[in-house]
Amino acid sequence: MEGKDSLNLDNMGLENLDTPKSNAWRGLAFENVCFNHIAEIKNALGIKNVATQQTLLSPQREDTVNSQIDLIIERKDNIINLCEIKFYSDDYTVSKEYYRRLLQRIKNIQPLVNKKCAVRNTLITTFGLKKNEYSSAFSDVIVLDDLFSL
Repeated sequence: MEGKDSLNLDNMGLENLDTPKSNAWRGLAFENVCFNHIAEIKNALGIKNVATQQTLLSPQREDTVNSQIDLIIERKDNIINLCEIKFYSDDYTVSKEYYRRLLQRIKNIQPLVNKKCAVRNTLITTFGLKKNEYSSAFSDVIVLDDLFSL
């Protein structure tokens, strides 16, 4: 069956590899993997024996915290990890704009948490973080291999 309506099943995966829909799907699938590996994330942070509570934040209004937070780990040692979960095909690079957004997010959330708590940005990504002048926005970096290392 030839023609424009026919599907080339041999190349279907390759043709759809880098589309917005497949990238969104991979991002959501990676988030799901992370949500199902909280113990491994805690181990990678060095807090496997610290009591924690995990939540996520999807604000009702854009001005409440300045963005969605993929995973929040509230720790009994008075540290809160604001986790960004990023599926990326290479080391993740923090841009100047994204750096400013991360700093603003901490500034916006700080009044909402206990004054004794420190707030840290944590990156959970597939391969790592590319070092640049903005990479210091993340206190901790967890990679895909960490999720399967217990």
